[in-house]
Amino acid sequence: MKIKNNKFLVSPSDLNNFVACKYTVLNEIKYHNKEIRKSPDRANDKLWKEMGVEHEKRHYKILKEKYKKSITIKSDLNEKDRFDETVRAIQKGYDLIYHAYLIDDNLRGEADFLIKCDTKSDLGDYSYEVYDTKITRNLKPRHITQITAYSDVLGKIQKVLPEKMYLIDGSDEYHSFKTIEYIDLFNHSKKEFIKFLSNTSKEKIYPEKCSYCNLCDWKDECDKTWENDNYINLVAGSNKSQIEKLKKNKIRTVEQLSKTKLTAIDLKINAESFKKIQLQAQLQEEKRNTGEDKIVILDSDFGKGFYKLPKPDEGDVFFDIEGYPRMDRPFEYLHGLYYKDKGKLKFKDLWAKNYNKESEKNIFIELINFLEKRFVEYPNAHIYHYASYEKRAIRELATSYSSEFPKGDIVNDDLLRKEKYVDLFSIVSQSIRTSERDLSLKSIEKFYNFKRKADIVKADDSVIKYDNWIATKNEKYKQDIIKYNEEDCISTYLLREFLVKNKPENIDWFVKQEEVTKEGEEPNKYRRKASNKLSREEVEVDLNNRLEKKKNKTNKKFVENLKNFIGFHWKSNKPEFWEVFDRAEKTHLELEDDTECIANSVLINDKPKVTEEGFIYSYRFNDQNYKQKEGKSAFDAHQIKGLGTIYSIEENFPDKNIVKILVSKRRKNIEMPSLLTLGNTMPPQVHQHDQALNKFLEDYILNNGENYKSIMDMLERKEPDIKNIKSGSILIEENKDLITQSIEIVKNLNNSYLTIQGPPGTGKTYTSAKIIIELMKAGKKVGVTSNSHEAIKTLLIAIEQQAVDQNYEFSGMRKSKSSDKHEWKFIRNVTTGKPLNMDSYSLFAGTSWFFVDPRMNKTLDYLFIDEAGQVALGTTIANATSADNLVLIGDQMQLSQPMRAKHEGYARMSSLDFILEDDDTISTDKGVFLNVTRRLNKKICNYISTSFYDSRLTSDPITETRSVNLKLDPIKDEGLFYVPIDHSGCSQRSDEEADLVEKVFNKIVNKQYKSENITGKISAKDIMVVAPYNAQANNIRERLKKKFKDDVRVGTIDLFQGQEAKVVLISMTTSDVESLPRHKDFFFSRNRLNVAISRAECVAIIIFNQNLLLASASNIKEMKLINSFCKLLTFKTNYK
Repeated sequence: MKIKNNKFLVSPSDLNNFVACKYTVLNEIKYHNKEIRKSPDRANDKLWKEMGVEHEKRHYKILKEKYKKSITIKSDLNEKDRFDETVRAIQKGYDLIYHAYLIDDNLRGEADFLIKCDTKSDLGDYSYEVYDTKITRNLKPRHITQITAYSDVLGKIQKVLPEKMYLIDGSDEYHSFKTIEYIDLFNHSKKEFIKFLSNTSKEKIYPEKCSYCNLCDWKDECDKTWENDNYINLVAGSNKSQIEKLKKNKIRTVEQLSKTKLTAIDLKINAESFKKIQLQAQLQEEKRNTGEDKIVILDSDFGKGFYKLPKPDEGDVFFDIEGYPRMDRPFEYLHGLYYKDKGKLKFKDLWAKNYNKESEKNIFIELINFLEKRFVEYPNAHIYHYASYEKRAIRELATSYSSEFPKGDIVNDDLLRKEKYVDLFSIVSQSIRTSERDLSLKSIEKFYNFKRKADIVKADDSVIKYDNWIATKNEKYKQDIIKYNEEDCISTYLLREFLVKNKPENIDWFVKQEEVTKEGEEPNKYRRKASNKLSREEVEVDLNNRLEKKKNKTNKKFVENLKNFIGFHWKSNKPEFWEVFDRAEKTHLELEDDTECIANSVLINDKPKVTEEGFIYSYRFNDQNYKQKEGKSAFDAHQIKGLGTIYSIEENFPDKNIVKILVSKRRKNIEMPSLLTLGNTMPPQVHQHDQALNKFLEDYILNNGENYKSIMDMLERKEPDIKNIKSGSILIEENKDLITQSIEIVKNLNNSYLTIQGPPGTGKTYTSAKIIIELMKAGKKVGVTSNSHEAIKTLLIAIEQQAVDQNYEFSGMRKSKSSDKHEWKFIRNVTTGKPLNMDSYSLFAGTSWFFVDPRMNKTLDYLFIDEAGQVALGTTIANATSADNLVLIGDQMQLSQPMRAKHEGYARMSSLDFILEDDDTISTDKGVFLNVTRRLNKKICNYISTSFYDSRLTSDPITETRSVNLKLDPIKDEGLFYVPIDHSGCSQRSDEEADLVEKVFNKIVNKQYKSENITGKISAKDIMVVAPYNAQANNIRERLKKKFKDDVRVGTIDLFQGQEAKVVLISMTTSDVESLPRHKDFFFSRNRLNVAISRAECVAIIIFNQNLLLASASNIKEMKLINSFCKLLTFKTNYK
């Protein structure tokens, strides 16, 4: 940043800093005014810049050879002359412009390259695109901001925004980005930045902790401010939401918190959490006044804290990992081990020789072999680490390489089962309170007198050093990182010794009950198996080896992707399996932050209510965000066992929510826990899913997949093979009747696949039912599956309705839950096994467990997978082994099924995401796009169509016959409206937004509506209220129920997919990005935004704090998501 003639001259880097934290700008101004100093660039930073320049120069030489007509803009000219020279070069049409200098009012910067392309512009039959070099392989959002800024300025010069922009990374790989997917975020951020700069003298902001602090050049300055003010954010364990609530009650310092007489109810903070942070504040105040470091030993809950500390053993290992961040999972390049060898402590480092998968795998193999040998020699030893990263990383490595190195997974599972991993952070956080401001390893080292000497101070520095090492292979960088890792391992050892000395004598050492093996029984190399069958691991190793042999120059990438499907479902289940045991290690209070749980629930009365169904126990729980639902298994997360069924959940703010658990009469002697956390059960068995997948893989090895042609066509992304239609031809004329054409296409599928994409309100269920009826009339056997019983049921109801309308009778069977008593006209509910006589039925329905049954292999003519955007590609392949033809129905732009497992390649995707790749809509030669919505009026449809469906979606004339008369000026009676609102400190609950929703809701009810030829008054049921979190949904629901009772429709978006309402109100709840309780990719999801707005027939009103859009994205994908939200600013209205 520069200040010239009282004008701020800024770069894209300054914009990045502003978005990350506004206070950085004020510090920059203070620095310019010589009020504060900036730390000088470290030698490491200088060298990094030099390497970047060399990387850029090398690519200039390469590009200069390719583009003969090139020019270099001289850097010794003044800014205006450099810009003018750049514009002249653009106008003259040079193929390559090096060091192009671009200016747009306050903003300026130097683009490495502008390269000429064929897109027409005001310049003529050409225009330019931006290319920039980066020495790192880890491309970040700030790099995208930079090239977007240059593309924006370039677009103004040539009067057309560049379609694409490019980054060339440190491995010389070119990455292309669509400018339109980032430009709205850039423009909004720039506008806010310029507005902020114009008012810096009036800006009264205070520095707050944020995710950018550890990367900021001004961290020390903010630390001084907080120290001098004794600011409330210094309290260890406090979060932003709590801090904002304290500040609203005039508690701004650690001292004020330590002495306040206000209660948790006064502050609207959970009582247990408030007690914890107030005691912490008192301890920190004591240190501030006395200067003494202090530690307090807490009474640990039984089974937590010191109860998890094992007795020291000669064979104990102290372990630390260094990882390099990537989009999917980190690249684990260093394992550090500190242990005793012949009585002397020794450090061992396992370093990946190269930045590639093979090197990572090799050091993982080395680690597992070391641990296996170690625990044979020392069976009572444990592996100590600090925080959860190490255990999680080893799990993911074991899963990733299980097909090539199954022993890794077997050994690691054995260590996990025997609870050999000991997380000292968990023990510390549950049993100790210190006078420090956090519980990082470096903060508590003073209590056991450990002083570091390594050149690296923090983990972020090690990432930069590793970046340097990748680029140069300089041994010093490597040794600096290894030394840093060694000190972490030594510190972990000394911390364990400190805990051993301070463990209360009345607490026994932790001992895991060992599994008893029969006398003389030899341990198997692989897990238990039938004596005449190969184990799962043996099957997977065999498939992996045979696929490797199948590989050649032409199929190499394809085969590598097939290998990722080996053990796919087993790998997919692993994270859920691990989470069950991880939850058992956490306290009830800690689990309140786990959205999979209803945590910290207190038994109201140990005498249950007796009903005909069984015994009902009631528990009271605090306000929290949860996914548990009525009808799910009531699973005790601490005891890891089932108790019964969740009978009902009643929300009563504040902190008076009730969950009722139904226990079977057969368990009348059950002893219910006084304190309970309900979590998820163990994941279901999926071995038949992987067996079905293996059938396909086996056929590919032996026959190139000829017996499963539909799967091969899909995986090779071929155009569907349809009789009488030439490959590459348009399948559907979208201006003619889509249903009739779709029926003919599906009937003529030649052992192939077809995608039918159905955006909101386009009638995909109706269309599917019509097609299926015609197939059954033609004597075909048809299967119907989806990701849930409810989705299957919805399609079956539509099929029966079509059959009734057409006077057509058929026989169908549905594999269903025994609790589902739905009565069908033509379909039989089957609860066990496969039908004895396949010839008795023409329609077969069930979840994937039914279709992967070995007896279903190749028995059907067609398989329809509904909601295919929520079905993993691996599951789609397994299901598709049951049929000759595959029809995928759904919309990948609506709700997706998140994958917890870290799969690679194609295995990461749903079937629709795979087929469409990066496209939002299916191309006309690949499938059917249902292009007419009968739900959305023109204005809402226009937004949905342009934002999510490549402008291909149109509204049916019937939508023009619907209208409402809301009288909410300036909100009109048709379209999408954004209502800004200001609040702070809100995370999962905002009373300000709930108040606004309640007022708008009350004004809308009883207003006039017209629907086709019917007029009437809007009822509570005609309005849908959507929020991202259960806590906010419950908050709004409780307010509305006082007046409208149970008629209100309020919930998270997951509840409403497939539904519609005349008016939709959306409360986004959270104040800013730093207050988000979940990852940004959830909150800013394009899919969730699409579904929320597209529920509305007439009017959609979205309420959110505009501060959310000043978001420092963690990765490039998040930038695209936030960009979609920025488009909503064009619908801003000043509704009061």
